[in-house]
Amino acid sequence: MTADVSMADAGNSVELPANARRATDADTGCSERERFLIELEFIQCLANPKYINHLAQNRKFEDPAFVNYLAYLQYWKKPEYARFLIYPHCLYFLEMLQNEQFRRAVADQRATEFLHTQQLYFWLHYRNTR
Repeated sequence: MTADVSMADAGNSVELPANARRATDADTGCSERERFLIELEFIQCLANPKYINHLAQNRKFEDPAFVNYLAYLQYWKKPEYARFLIYPHCLYFLEMLQNEQFRRAVADQRATEFLHTQQLYFWLHYRNTR
């Protein structure tokens, strides 16, 4: 997935915690633009309940660093970043993934199928009821 975006368009001011520092190109091994695109692609993958289940099955949610990364990605809710998203459900699932109980539940295939079905119903009926 590629997007024609620039960091200037997205706004360069991400609010960091007081004890945090902005990662440099040397820290991440990529430019700010590449990092932006990688994070954009990853966060949009979170709109897919089956991908979230895959992460849970591979025990990614048991890794504190990964859970912290999900918390870090909350900045995508800001309008200056959210405008680049094609699949807004990813923000809902990102919020739900902040909850440990949800992270455990989504490992169950039945819960994942339920989420997928509810998402499908939303897509089918949302515009018809508005």
